[in-house]
Amino acid sequence: MQNFPVERPFDNFRVAITDPSHFFGRSELLNTMLRSPFQVRILLAGRRLGKTSALRAVEWNLLNPNTGNPRRAFPVLINLQLEQPKDLDNLRYLLIARLREAIERWREVPLASLRQMYHQFLTQVKGGEVTLSFLKQLNIKLNINNPDYERRLDNDSFRLAFLKTIEELRKLNFQGVCFLIDGAEFIVDKNWASDAWSYLRGLKDTDTAIKPFLGLLLSGYRDLKEYQQRVGSPLLNIAEIEWLAPLSEEDTKKLIGDRAEQEQISFPDQKMTSIIEWSGCHPYLIQQTLNIIFDHQTDSCTNLINKLIQYHDKDFSSWWNEEQHSGCFGETERTVYQALVENRKGTPKTLAQYTGLSRGNVADALEVIAGTGVIRLLDEEYYAVGSQLFKEWVTQQTP
Repeated sequence: MQNFPVERPFDNFRVAITDPSHFFGRSELLNTMLRSPFQVRILLAGRRLGKTSALRAVEWNLLNPNTGNPRRAFPVLINLQLEQPKDLDNLRYLLIARLREAIERWREVPLASLRQMYHQFLTQVKGGEVTLSFLKQLNIKLNINNPDYERRLDNDSFRLAFLKTIEELRKLNFQGVCFLIDGAEFIVDKNWASDAWSYLRGLKDTDTAIKPFLGLLLSGYRDLKEYQQRVGSPLLNIAEIEWLAPLSEEDTKKLIGDRAEQEQISFPDQKMTSIIEWSGCHPYLIQQTLNIIFDHQTDSCTNLINKLIQYHDKDFSSWWNEEQHSGCFGETERTVYQALVENRKGTPKTLAQYTGLSRGNVADALEVIAGTGVIRLLDEEYYAVGSQLFKEWVTQQTP
């Protein structure tokens, strides 16, 4: 009888990591969030580089009662691609609703190890009635015309609900709230985008009652990076911009070692070095490369690479983006990447000379490509190709 491997978590490591024991790297981001959770930060990275996993890691670290930070922020993770708010009033309601639901889940979590505590937190289920009951206690009336009531809050109602919630959080040893807003680029093409960004800016800029107790960490990619606010004070002007990068080689080796131990497979150093080269330390590519290797242990190196390139064809095609979809590579990025392949490494200045593009355009393109995780910033200026799998895929596309 065939011995099937133990079922791998997180849909074969294709979706966000929600278990601290399976998460590696990002220590600089996590430490920064623990030190100063009440600031505005924007986390930029391409698809599958681990934005949602990083936000989850921020969430469980902020919940950890043993961090030693006297000014703890209660984390509330909201996925705007899933929630799809209809307007600013609806967004305000969603912020309060997810905050209230998260607090009610937290009340039922026993003190335990971080892993068990976070698992308990995620498995608690709270519905919309929690929010509705809380708003009724504050005499905040929602427009209930039918069972699917209008989920909207004006500014006064939001402020009242937020400030009353802060009073409750202090009793739970939290001094404020940090909203972790995943998929923030959902808003940028909406006609109310400028109002939303101006409103969030105002909460952190001029609302003296709220701003000391509110943190924001928004994630997105180039649509968010390049968004030009039409009216109001730009949120980006008061935000710290963080680019998510591939893992370090040290963290990659720890991840590989952990996976090999889980699968009870010995893993020689030579094969570990090959995975680092193929993946470029891109976390998603590492995980999927390991899946292929573990499932096809008798295959030759050439066959494994061919399987990996075929497996990632849709991912790579999306990154390369010849169809010119919003948010991925454009013609400039493709030109700069190919120049980097031909030169092995380069700076904005040297690649501008090679491509005939302006230095500014090349610098912007390198930032976007690095945000996908397929090239690496070696130092303050030099970039080099990261993932050899992606490089090979691009080579195969070239006539």
